[in-house]
Formats: sequence, structure tokens, C-alpha cells
Amino acid sequence: MGQFLSKRHDPIFGLELKNLIKNATVELKSRTQSIHNDLFYFEDHTQLHVDNVIWSTGFKEEYSWIQIDDLIDSNGDPIHQRGVTTIEGLYFLGLPWQFRRGSGLLYGVGKDANYLYQQICN
Repeated sequence: MGQFLSKRHDPIFGLELKNLIKNATVELKSRTQSIHNDLFYFEDHTQLHVDNVIWSTGFKEEYSWIQIDDLIDSNGDPIHQRGVTTIEGLYFLGLPWQFRRGSGLLYGVGKDANYLYQQICN
């Protein structure tokens, strides 16, 4: 059963996200085409000013397409301290062993998310 489940995509639990989208608190955007400073350009030709990006995993870890100096180490892993990078406004969440064993698991990611929230708010 574990092998079967490990090959499936992670589900989104609960109705919270659906409700946030429905009442326009969260807006879904098309694929990001490019970024210049703090302006994101999307596939649908819209753009959005962004202060912070939290790169949340849950899929294959592969960062070779990210072309930001001093962000990825020689092993292909993000350089961070508890999810906080040296790039202002860029954070990671859900990495295996980000801070503790459960960091990459749904059950354990909450403590790391709270830590990042505190870092962003300060």
C-alpha cells in the first residue's frame, strides 16, 4: 500500500482553500513566465507585485531551472537556514529535514511554517 501511495500526488485536505478561492481571498494565477525584481509575469499576460515567495515542496525536488546566484549548492539543494535564504523575500517550506525529521511531512510542517511566518513578520 505504501508503494502505491508514494507514487500518487499529495492531496489537498479540507475545504479551506476552495472557500478562499471562492470568496476571492486567494487568487489562482497561471504559470509564472518570468520575474524581474519583485514583479512576476504570468503566462496569461498578467503581472503581480510580490514581496515574499515561500517555495513549498510536495513534488519532485529539482531546482536546476532556478537561476539565482548563491541559492543552490553543488548537490543541487537550496541553501537556507530553517527555510530562510540569503535572498530577501525567498523562503523554502516542506524540505526533508529542513529543521527536523517531520519538516517534509504534512504532520510536521506546521512548526516550520510558523517559524517562517515569524521571520517574515519581523
